[in-house]
Amino acid sequence: MPIEKKTLWIAVGFTALLLVAILLATGTISLTKKTKKVELTVWGFDTPRTWEKITTQYNAENPAMTITYRAISPLNYETELVNGMAAGTGPDIFMIMNTWLTRHGNKIAPAPQDIATTATVDALFPTTVAQEYTANGTAYALPLHMDTYALIYNKDIFDAAGITLPPNNWLALQDLVKKLGKNVIALGGSEKTIEGASDILALMMMQGGVPMTGSDGATKLTGGEGALSFYTKFASPKSGYYTWDNKAPSAFERFAQGKLMMLVGTHAEVMALRAANPALRIGIAPLPQVPDAPVNLATYAGLSVWIGSAQSKEAWQFIKDLTTTPENALLYATSANVPPAHRALIGQFENDPVVGVFVRQALTARPWYRANEGVTRQTFSDMIESVLKGTTITNALRATEQTLR
Repeated sequence: MPIEKKTLWIAVGFTALLLVAILLATGTISLTKKTKKVELTVWGFDTPRTWEKITTQYNAENPAMTITYRAISPLNYETELVNGMAAGTGPDIFMIMNTWLTRHGNKIAPAPQDIATTATVDALFPTTVAQEYTANGTAYALPLHMDTYALIYNKDIFDAAGITLPPNNWLALQDLVKKLGKNVIALGGSEKTIEGASDILALMMMQGGVPMTGSDGATKLTGGEGALSFYTKFASPKSGYYTWDNKAPSAFERFAQGKLMMLVGTHAEVMALRAANPALRIGIAPLPQVPDAPVNLATYAGLSVWIGSAQSKEAWQFIKDLTTTPENALLYATSANVPPAHRALIGQFENDPVVGVFVRQALTARPWYRANEGVTRQTFSDMIESVLKGTTITNALRATEQTLR
């Protein structure tokens, strides 16, 4: 090659390299592959403060991800969620209660098999989760926490009455009511005065072996006569175990005022009572049981992915990271001040004075299938009211089955 041409090509090459260097330095071009930025929205009924640390930490650890949380009032959360989805403006991820899958399952993009299956859910969480959040080997949600019903009692009233320990079975509780009389415990009334009355009655039925649901999915209360009779006698002046008048003020209000010895409630209710009256000395004991067959009922929320999300894989990865990694699950539980759901954390907190009872009971919690929780709750409450007004136990049960069929 002639010297002139060789010099020319060297000059061209040098100029090209210089141009590339300038473009690299200014960021106009890059030798590294650009990572796709993923932005995920989460809708829930937690406070914004609960999620502030979670989103900040996750966004910092995953620069390619941005998690944005939107808090909606629990009073209208479900309505806003459904309306948003119908309008095509729903979230990528949304909070879902354990009783909602039957009516919202068609709005969920199920978890990929490499994210979660029934087997993995059953291994990581209490048995009831796989029974309520999965179907046919597929997971539709993963739990954030798990609450159960326990016996909540006023320590000062116990001390004044000379009661050293709370009753650990229903017969012992019955004897205590007979001995002490009025306002010993909030039992026997309807949802009008006892929040969770329907759940408490259902729990007694489940402990007694009542199927609750038939093979066709309809409510089946065969064998529920004993539980309904036992429950309502505490609000019957003629029973000899009368302790609850089913009138205002409510169980919560009476307990907060220091006028009620015991009630059956959740960890969430304990927190609300302490907020209402910080001076209360509250004790927490396991829910009374029938011998040798402990059964509890859980109430909890989890996370699902909307079928309309364009980033369902990434959304499920976030849910998996938050709920199945013990450290992240603990971050949520402490931020929200709720009992954890992860089995590793249940073992860690089983002796905790505040959440210990609730997390231990999660292991014996069993599902109660309800096609529509609101309708079922009201129908059970109406059944209680009808018995208190004179309807026979058998007729009340059959009427409830017919209504919920």
